[in-house]
Amino acid sequence: MLYVNLLFLPNQQKVLSILKLFAKLRKDSGKGGKPTHGEGMKIGQVAQRYSISRDNLYYYINYGLLVPPRMDKQYVFDDETLNDLERILELKELGFTLAEIHHILSLFRISDMEKTGFREELRVIYAKRRRGCQEEIAHLERISGVLSQKIEALSTVDTSEYRRTGLPLSMLGLIQCPHCKKPMAISNVTMDTEYIFEADMDCQCGYHADVCDGILLTPNRYEGNDDTPDVHRLMYKDLPAGMISLFQSAYNFMKQQIDGVNLSGKIVMESYINAWFFLYTHQGIFDSDGRYIIVDKYPETLAMYKALMERENYRLPILYIADSTLDLPLCPSCIDVNIDFFATNEHNFYRRSFFYEELTPLLKPGAWIIGTYFYFENGWRSMQKLLSQYPKCSDNNFSLQYFLKMANESGIVIDKKEICGPSIDSGNNIGFSFHQKGEKLYLLPYTAHCALPGRMG
Repeated sequence: MLYVNLLFLPNQQKVLSILKLFAKLRKDSGKGGKPTHGEGMKIGQVAQRYSISRDNLYYYINYGLLVPPRMDKQYVFDDETLNDLERILELKELGFTLAEIHHILSLFRISDMEKTGFREELRVIYAKRRRGCQEEIAHLERISGVLSQKIEALSTVDTSEYRRTGLPLSMLGLIQCPHCKKPMAISNVTMDTEYIFEADMDCQCGYHADVCDGILLTPNRYEGNDDTPDVHRLMYKDLPAGMISLFQSAYNFMKQQIDGVNLSGKIVMESYINAWFFLYTHQGIFDSDGRYIIVDKYPETLAMYKALMERENYRLPILYIADSTLDLPLCPSCIDVNIDFFATNEHNFYRRSFFYEELTPLLKPGAWIIGTYFYFENGWRSMQKLLSQYPKCSDNNFSLQYFLKMANESGIVIDKKEICGPSIDSGNNIGFSFHQKGEKLYLLPYTAHCALPGRMG
C-alpha cells in the first residue's frame, strides 16, 4: 500500500519516503524475521541471565510488574521489558514492596522523566523509603545494644560463692535400712553443722550405703546398657518447639495445682529425673521450708543437678539418692507429695510392674500426687520401636487405659486431669526417638491422692 501511495508524491518527497520505509523495514525485520520489538529473549533465557526463577517471572507478569509482548503464544522479553525487570530487581534491593514497585513502574510508564511533577513524586517516594531505612537502622542498633548486654551477661563467669550442700542433717531421720526397717550406723563422717558430705552407713543385717559428695549411694546400681546419664541435658536441648509447647501446657496445670498446696514441713519426692526433672525447672515455686527427696539411677545425673542447684541457690533442703529401684532406704509412709513428670512412663522402660505398686509403701495415707502421664492413641508402630530399643520395657507403657486401671488398683485416686496434645512429630529428640511420625502422643497432667494406707512392704 505504501508503494502505491509513493507514486503520487513529488520526486524529492518520494526519495525521502522510500529511504525512511527501507530503514523502518530493516529495523522491524532484524535478523531472521523477528518481531517488531527486536530479537528479545525467552523466559527461560531471562531466568538464567538474571538468576531468577521462571515462577517469579510469571508472578511478576501476572501481578502486572512486567508486560512483555507475546509472539506465537510465548512471552518475548524485549529491551523495554528487560529494563523494567532490572528496575524491579533494583527496587527490591532497596526494600520496596511489590505494590510500591508497581506504583513506581507505573510512573515511569505514563510520565516523562523530565516533567517536574513526576520527578517530585518519585523524590518523595525515595525520601520516604530512606526515612524507613533510617528508622530500621536505629531499631536494629537498639536491638544490637540489648543483645550485646545479654551476650556480656552470659559471657561473664559467675564468681559469687555458693554453699556446698550435702545430705541434710534435718533429713537423717528419714533414712533407714530398706530390709529390716531399722536406723543405720554412720561412720567415717565428713560434715558441717548442716550437711553430711561423706559417710558410710551400715545396718546389722549387712545392708550398706555410702554418702559421697552429699549423695546417698545405695547398692542398687544400674547395670544395664539401655540408657546413659544425660549430664548435658540433651533431652531438653533437642525438644522440638511443638513438643515444648505441650510440656508447657502440662507444666502450667501442675504449677497451678502446686500453688494451692502448703508445702511447709512436707516431704516431697521426685524420681526418674534423668529424662525430665520438674522440680529443677520450677525451683522457684517450691517452699524452702519443705524437705525434698530426689531419686535417680545415675549418680552422675544427680551430681550434675546438685551442682546446678547449688549455684542457683534456692536453698531447698534436698536428699539425693542414687538407686535404680524404688526399694529405697527410707522410712515407710514418709512421703507427703510425689511429683511424677514422666516417672511412671520411665519406670516401665526398665520394669514391668506399675510405678505406684512399688511406690505406695513410701506414701503417707492421703499423700498428694501431681504428675503427667504420656500416652499414645493407636501408637502401634511407636510401641514396636520402643520395645525393640528397650527389651525390658512393658508393652503396657504409654497406655492410658493401663495407667487409669492400675492407678485404681493401686489405691491411687485421680482427682483432676487434663488432656494436652496431640503431638504427631517429636522430631529427632533422643527422648522420643521411638515416636513414629503421624502417631498421636498425648500428655495427661493430673492430680491424685493415695487412698490406701501405706504398706510396710
